[in-house]
Amino acid sequence: MYLTIISSGERNWNALVPELNCIVTAPNREELLKLTRESIAVALEDVPAVSPTVNSVADISPGVRAELDGSEEILFLNPASMNPVSLEIEQTLNAAGVSQAELARRIGSSRSAVNRLVNPFYWGHSLDVLRRVAEALNTEVQVKFAAKAS
Repeated sequence: MYLTIISSGERNWNALVPELNCIVTAPNREELLKLTRESIAVALEDVPAVSPTVNSVADISPGVRAELDGSEEILFLNPASMNPVSLEIEQTLNAAGVSQAELARRIGSSRSAVNRLVNPFYWGHSLDVLRRVAEALNTEVQVKFAAKAS
């Protein structure tokens, strides 16, 4: 879990995850927490698994601590889950050298719909769409169930 500093202003809520240099702004607290968890996940995407090192406000740099006025809320947040299907679609697009716009053309869809398919926080992929994507990229869909690690 990553130490997160939350504050609210007149119009927005703000979050800082000092260890990962994540800064997030949102119109309300609920959206802020969601976006901050997503920001943590993206920051960690290409980082080898490491344990957080900032465990208290005392572990934050003196410069950041000096900016705190005591009204902030300190939380510990886990990263949001990323959809491996979205990540796989993006990797396959990159490997094939196909742009999102070109994929949209090939599957008869909009660029915004393809952008949603590669969004790692989108969980609404249908098997029909995955088959169309696979066909457009000259690949096949494979589904695999694996036992959870205990």
